[in-house]
Amino acid sequence: MLGFGLDTGVLAARRQDGAASGAIVLDFTTGVLPSVVTLTRASAATVVNATGQQVSVAADVPRFDHDRQTGAPLGLLVETGVSNFVIHADLRTHPHGNNTNIQAMPAVTGPDGKTGSVYRLTQGAQSSTFLKLGQFSGSDAKVISLWVKAMGADTDFQFYADGSAGISPVKTATGDWVRAFHSAARSGQWGLNNGSDTYGSDILVALPQIEFGLTPSSYIPTSGNGVDRAPDLVRVDGINGMFDVTLRYGSGVEEIRTAQNISDGWWPSLSAPHLARIVLRPSA
Repeated sequence: MLGFGLDTGVLAARRQDGAASGAIVLDFTTGVLPSVVTLTRASAATVVNATGQQVSVAADVPRFDHDRQTGAPLGLLVETGVSNFVIHADLRTHPHGNNTNIQAMPAVTGPDGKTGSVYRLTQGAQSSTFLKLGQFSGSDAKVISLWVKAMGADTDFQFYADGSAGISPVKTATGDWVRAFHSAARSGQWGLNNGSDTYGSDILVALPQIEFGLTPSSYIPTSGNGVDRAPDLVRVDGINGMFDVTLRYGSGVEEIRTAQNISDGWWPSLSAPHLARIVLRPSA
């Protein structure tokens, strides 16, 4: 520990950024944690790498996420612990009735940048419900998410929860992969149907997830059972004192918190999962 409550890692953070006025900059877009930051996580988890591929990393490995299209770094991905309740990676199988109008598309590259995760939903006049993904009791808020892409012309679809009681607004699958989602506090069966009972072009789907909450988190692979992702637990050590804190998220949005009392083990509460940078300036 050096003077003014700063250790060598903090001085390195200052030198790296050339910060003026005694500011300490913790940059999370380099692919390496600043030396004063540590992260633990009791499970594996997924992240998008610089080439746009979704990859799995081991427990305790930090996740430096990237934009799927451009490869631009989004920063450190920090998430709470959740479970994916869509238990089958093979979407043709469902514990409450198999999905018969779906086929595997093993040669098609999915939104994860890989083959083997994509299925084709046939929009035939069989039933308004065409993809079952989960069955629940209780009315806790949950969110269903799925990557979708139209095989031909743009086509409508809807999510449903507890039948028509929790149906989403009509959504549109286009020629690009998009992660669509819908949240509801409903029990019963959850899945997708064709919007307004119309039958457009077939839809490619991949990487389904149902989890507690209002917005989808990073994808959790499953294979026959629900899978838990442990929370990311992050801390800063070696910085002590009163600081004005600027948080810059992966979206570019900045958040300023003044007069924060920082000591070993500190970590800010975050308004978004991707953190690009923390700037600490001694409070006046």
